Formats: sequence, structure tokens, C-alpha cells
Amino acid sequence: MAAGKQSARQKMINLMYLVFIAMLAMNVDREVLRSFEGVNESLQLSTTLTEKNNVTFYESIESKKNDGDQGYVVISQKATEIKNQAQQAFAAIEKVKSLLKEQADYTTPQPGEETNYNSLQNTDVVNKVFFLEDTKPTPEVQDMIAKVTNFTQYILKGANKSTQDRINQLFDFSDKNNKSWLTNQFYDQPMIAALTNLTKLESNIRTEEGNIVRDLLANKLEDEIEIKAFMPIVSSPKFVRAGEKFDVTIGFGAYDNTLKGSINLGGRSIPLSSGKAVVSMVGEGTGLKHVSGSITYETPQGPKTEKFDETYEVVADVVSKVDGNATLMADNMNVVYRGVVNPLSAAISGISGSVSLSASSGSVSSRGANKWNYSPGAGGQVVFTVSGKTSSGKQISQKFTYRIKNVPKAQGTIRGSNVVSMPSSSVSNQTISAAIPDFEFPVSFTVTGFKVKKPGTSARAFSGNSLRAAAGYLEGLKSGDQVLVFDISAQASGVSQQNISPVLINVQ
Repeated sequence: MAAGKQSARQKMINLMYLVFIAMLAMNVDREVLRSFEGVNESLQLSTTLTEKNNVTFYESIESKKNDGDQGYVVISQKATEIKNQAQQAFAAIEKVKSLLKEQADYTTPQPGEETNYNSLQNTDVVNKVFFLEDTKPTPEVQDMIAKVTNFTQYILKGANKSTQDRINQLFDFSDKNNKSWLTNQFYDQPMIAALTNLTKLESNIRTEEGNIVRDLLANKLEDEIEIKAFMPIVSSPKFVRAGEKFDVTIGFGAYDNTLKGSINLGGRSIPLSSGKAVVSMVGEGTGLKHVSGSITYETPQGPKTEKFDETYEVVADVVSKVDGNATLMADNMNVVYRGVVNPLSAAISGISGSVSLSASSGSVSSRGANKWNYSPGAGGQVVFTVSGKTSSGKQISQKFTYRIKNVPKAQGTIRGSNVVSMPSSSVSNQTISAAIPDFEFPVSFTVTGFKVKKPGTSARAFSGNSLRAAAGYLEGLKSGDQVLVFDISAQASGVSQQNISPVLINVQ
């Protein structure tokens, strides 16, 4: 182009050609810078939406705790620690980003404003913010790496193999090609590239924070019945003749017949069958005896153990002349429940005839010889009086104090479960139900309304029991999204229910 003798016109053409090539190169560089800027803004928006979604789960946990649900106290403590760890790491990254933008004189352009390309391509300011000399990081960067590392180490505790692999991949700070992670990511990089890398790190932190908190809430929903109702209950005769065989029934209340575990009683291990174990025993000696041991059962977090201790008395014989002791037992549970009819049986040792039963509150009606139906009234306890006459004509009367409890908390369900997975196309076709799992008394609920929360949007209330009402709101779901159905309203005859457990839908 420059060889040989050229005319002035040819020289001008050649010069213009060189200028054109330089402008093309400049435009390419600007397009790359503008692309980085767009990616950074997109990541910032995604991070903000994820943070708002996380707030919903934190608020749900705190609401349950403030409603008096003691099972959420430990969950709330864990969620608070996760939130603090994530916020410390996020704030440290924000501090470095602020230094970077301030020293590069960069602000996000408003609509109609021209992008400051000089600040976007500035590499000197990146080296100044990140490195003291050579590859030694500045104090602000050292603090950022330490706090991000603290966050990742905290969420790795107790995580399963799949979660560990994901976190180790997202937060891989290892050296590569004999260079540190910091040097590879930031040394001599344009300012906008460094800023985008930091924003991506923030996005990963908010995403994993949400994953861990959602797992806490989902595990609590799966384990909620265990916290509320799995209390050791031992049923055995109160009086046993010496040498007489008798059975002891041991279980977890009247709720879950799917539990897996075993009973430890006197050195023996008896597996649970349908959530309980029947142990054959023989009355030995006379006097007060104990049935004591422990029950171990499986939960999503591993095995748990509860201790039990029940007493019975071995007597030489039971004869009609005994002016003895009255006994009372609830046929279904050790307490009576408000809102349902409780079947009761009563007997007095030494009395072969009929006995009578009265209650300090509520109503008692007969259902046959020495059997009654009881409907509780107000208050937290009731005193039953069992009366009868011995063969000698002596009047026997004894009082028993029982607790009155409301029926257990109902659980929201879809397809019989409170945590379900399904394709996005199936979500709006689901019907929401409410039930008290494995409750011994017949209670049927009718769902009248609910709220739905999907990622990136505010919760919305709907009436009825079908998610078809929320079909428009549920549009746009994608694989990996989680939909929360909560504040479920339901009606049941004679039973008042509040704070029905929510349902979590994992979109496949």
C-alpha cells in the first residue's frame, strides 16, 4: 500500500482505509464492552429478584415461630445464621464493587445516556483496587474472599453429596495454570469484566442462600408431624395378677403408622410395626412395676430417640371384697380432643357390676356397659368421676384429671403430600386438600381459599380449592422453580383450624 510512488489521491485513499479499519476495531471492542455491561445488569436484576424471593421464606419461618409453633424456633435460628453469613459475604463484595466503580468514575447509564467506554475498558483501576503489588490482594479484597469462604464453609456443613458438588463448583477458588483464582479472574482485566465477575459471585451467594433456606422449610414440613405429635404412649393393664400374662402396647400417639424404628425395652430390641410394637410380658412378684425404655425412629435428618416410663401394679389376686381403686383410660389417646366425640371406658377393681362416669365439663353419653362418649367443653382440662358399689355395698368414687386439647393441626396436601414435584403444565390442574394425617377421629375438611407464591412475584390470594383459579398467575413457570401454597383456609364441622401447613411444589 505504501510501496512505490503514489499520487496524492492514492495516499489519501490509503489513509482513509487505515482510519476505517481502526474504526471497525474500535466498534468491535465497544460491542464487547457493551455486552459485558448488559450481562452485569442482567445478573444484578436476577440477584435482586432472588433476594426478594428469599425474604418470603424468611418471613414464613418467622411467622410460624411468632404464632407459637415451637418447632420453628430451631429452624428460625438456623435461617438467621444463614442470612447473616450470606449478608456479610454480599456486603464485602459490594464494598469492592463500589471502590471499583468510584475509582473508574463509572455509573450505570440511564436511558438516553451515552456509556462511558473509557471507564469500562480501564484495566489500571482494576489492578489498583485488587492488588497491592504483583498479585498480593488489597485488604478489602482479602476480607471479601475470607467472608465468601466463611459462607461456603458454613453451608457445606451437613450438606448432601449433590449439594457439596454444586457449591464446590460454583465457589471454586483454586489455582489454575499456576495462577491464583484472583489473578486469573481480575489481573489486567477491563473494569466491566471485573465488575461482572463480582456480580456473578453475588448472584451465586443469593441463589445458594435461597436453596438452603428452602431446604430448611421443606424438611420442617416433612418432619412437622413428628414435632407435633410423636410422643411415646404406653398402654398396659394397671393391675396384673401374679403369674398372669399380659400385653403392653407402645407407640407414637395416634398419628403416624408409617414410622420405621424399634423399641428398646429391658435390653430387648423390638421393631416397630405400623408405628408401634406389642410386647408380651409376665407379671412377676407383687407391687408397683415400671415399663421403661426408649423408642428410636427414622426422620429425614437421621434417627431420633424418645424415652418412656409407664407404671403398673402386680397384685396377688383381685376379689370382690376389695374396696379397691378405680381405673379410667381413653380408648383412643391419653388425652381428650375438643371438637370430636371421645370414646371412654371405665372400671373399678373388685366391682363386677356397672359403674357410672361424670365429667366436670362437657357432656357424657352412654354407649353400652361401662362405656361412654365424651364431648369436651371449654378449658384446658376436665375432671372425670368414676363411681360404683362393691359387693359389700360400699360406694367407691375416684376422680381423674385429663387434659383437653384441640385436634392436631391440619396439613395442606396435593396428591396426598405436602411436598410434590411435577411438570409446569400440571401445576394449575391440581386440587388443594387439607387433612389431619392418621388422626383416629373422622374429620373432613373443605378448602375454601389459599395464597400462592411463585419466584419473582408477590403472593396472590385465590378462593376455592383448585389451582385452576391461579392458572394465569402460574404461567411462565420453568424447571427448578418452587411454588408455595400457604395461608390455606378450610372448614370442618365442629373443628376450628388455623395456620394449616403449606404445600411446596417443585417444578420439574
